Amino acid sequence: MRPLSRTENLLFRIGALLMVAGAAAFLINGQVASVVFAFGAVLFAAMQLRTVYEGRNFVVARLRRQQLFGAAMLVLAAVAMAGQTFFRYNAVRHNEWVVCLLIGAVIQLYTALRIPNELEKER
Repeated sequence: MRPLSRTENLLFRIGALLMVAGAAAFLINGQVASVVFAFGAVLFAAMQLRTVYEGRNFVVARLRRQQLFGAAMLVLAAVAMAGQTFFRYNAVRHNEWVVCLLIGAVIQLYTALRIPNELEKER
C-alpha cells in the first residue's frame, strides 16, 4: 500500500478527531456538531481514498473495499446528522446517523486491524 505523506497523515488524524468531537458535541449543539462531524468525515474519507493498494492479494483488496465502504458509511452518517439537525426530513428525524456511525466505525476498526496483518503475511 502506498503510505500517506506526512501532511496527508496529519489531515487523516485531524479528520478522525473532528469526527469524534462532532459526535460527542451533538448533545450540546447539534448544528455546530454536525458541521464539525461532516468536515471530519469528508477529510477522513478523502485521505483514505488517497491510499492505494497496488498488490495482487485478494484478501487485502477485499479488506480495502470494506474500508472504503466504512468511510462511505461515515460520510452517510454526516449527511444523516445534518438532515436531522437542519432539515428535519421525515426519513432522518430520529438518530439514524448513529447506526451509520456504528457500522462505519466497526468496519474501520476491523479493517485497521486486519490489513496490516495481511500485508505482513504477503511479505
